Amino acid sequence: MLTTTACALLFSASAQVNNNDNFWQQRSSTVSGGLELGIPLGEFEHTWGSTVYGISANIAMPMRNLPLEFGYDFSWGRMGSEYSTPRASGGLLSAVQQQSVDVKSNIYGHHALARLNPLRGNVRPYGEVMLGARNFVTRSTVTTPEGVTDDERDGSWVTSYGWAVGLMYGIGRQVFVEGRVERLFNGKVDYVDPRTIEIANDGSVTYEKLNSRTESLQIQVGVGLRF
Repeated sequence: MLTTTACALLFSASAQVNNNDNFWQQRSSTVSGGLELGIPLGEFEHTWGSTVYGISANIAMPMRNLPLEFGYDFSWGRMGSEYSTPRASGGLLSAVQQQSVDVKSNIYGHHALARLNPLRGNVRPYGEVMLGARNFVTRSTVTTPEGVTDDERDGSWVTSYGWAVGLMYGIGRQVFVEGRVERLFNGKVDYVDPRTIEIANDGSVTYEKLNSRTESLQIQVGVGLRF
């Protein structure tokens, strides 16, 4: 019974894709997003060496009838975090009235892209060149018992460029799934080492910094929309 149902679903999906072949012959703008896995390479692997998990999104618009598209790619990745409700000395009352301290280290990517997307149809491989910047940010947020927050940011920007290859597969008239691999090249930058973040009893935050190139391989899977 389960096998029969699975076969019926696959047949239905295949028929739907075939019915949409004519629609997928047209050029159109796309927007997509999904999960991203960042793998450090080179000096970044030696200095930092941990996989970065996050999300990504991009939008691309065709250049008339040419097989070229231009757009923008955004990414966010979490390097590490620390959370604490430190207890100040001074008795039982002060132990109840606690503030919370939340520290997060993130990477934000902002890249313009030029995409070569020559094929039409429900299967579309493409290649890109990318140019932009990445922002390494550590944000410390202190929240008092009254709900008042105070933020402190420590961030650095670094120029970034690279290339990407991807594949779109249409699963409906306007919906597609997408797999994508990016190779990013970055210069040297100072960034917080989340493994060294410490929150003291008085709520103060200390950490150490690393300095290195931050080249990486970004692997993305997600879904998109044609419009």
